[in-house]
Amino acid sequence: MKIGLVSNWRSRRNKKGLPLLPDTRVSGVEILHRPLDGIVGLGDVLRDFAAAEVDVVAVNGGDGTVSAALTELLHHKPFDKIPYLALLGGGTTNMTAADAGLRGSAAKAMGRLVARTARNELEAVSVERDVIRVDSGPDRPPLYGMFFGTAAICRAIQLCHEVFHPIKVESSAAAGATLAYVFACSLLGRSGKHRLVQGDRMTLRFDGRAGENGDKLLALVTTLDRLVLRSKPFWGKEEGALRYMSIAHPPRRLGRSLRRVLYGGEDRRLPPEHYSSRNAGRIAFEMTCPFTLDGEIFDPLPGVPVELSSGGRLRFLRC
Repeated sequence: MKIGLVSNWRSRRNKKGLPLLPDTRVSGVEILHRPLDGIVGLGDVLRDFAAAEVDVVAVNGGDGTVSAALTELLHHKPFDKIPYLALLGGGTTNMTAADAGLRGSAAKAMGRLVARTARNELEAVSVERDVIRVDSGPDRPPLYGMFFGTAAICRAIQLCHEVFHPIKVESSAAAGATLAYVFACSLLGRSGKHRLVQGDRMTLRFDGRAGENGDKLLALVTTLDRLVLRSKPFWGKEEGALRYMSIAHPPRRLGRSLRRVLYGGEDRRLPPEHYSSRNAGRIAFEMTCPFTLDGEIFDPLPGVPVELSSGGRLRFLRC
């Protein structure tokens, strides 16, 4: 059995040192470890793993590294059949790994992964997740990831990079503080005045049908089960792999509604004209504001919708 491990040593946690790999001499498991400077050469590494017929592709980096790996796997297709994926949270933000990856430090996670691989127990610890495909123009290659956001979400990411990451606040705490700041600005009546919580006009279509049109404080689409701070801000009941949620601008009763938005159940009793959530197979955004996919920020092309769909369903290991 073979594990192909790629490590982005520029990712924040990896800057402190790449994980010490477990001794595999008696396990019958071979680890092929390929450290990279950023994501340059990632495609070559994955093609080498495919040629070596690895059973598991392990990605040691943050959300951006995971998204880059998913894009290589699903767009360039180095494998005839994509093997199990094991995600290690080695970056500044590790929301994908927290939901669909390995627990704990990279060194301990690799030890458990080797043990499970040696005992041929991978299927027992696997979960399936759909991956979002993002098409943003005929001359742009598709992107793949698991969290898409726009409007205040992009501005919050920029604030997080400017304020919290330079002082080395851990990713979950930084994201929580940024989220709290976004909502505090709205609650204090700064919505529309403060740049972080201004409204962005957009038109949405769900599965080819007219959907929503108006100003949004924020909008997100994900295929993860839980987001930052273990929140679950989606409550749609329709069929479809893509989970969508948005908050209108200006938001109504945000203080009363915030807990239900983030942690409520199926019936959240929120005013639908201000708080919207649904599931869909395809979602198209017409907008001029930037969007993010797993922490990386992109600008839409003028007059070209940003179209989201399922890019495939993959097997992730959790142990």
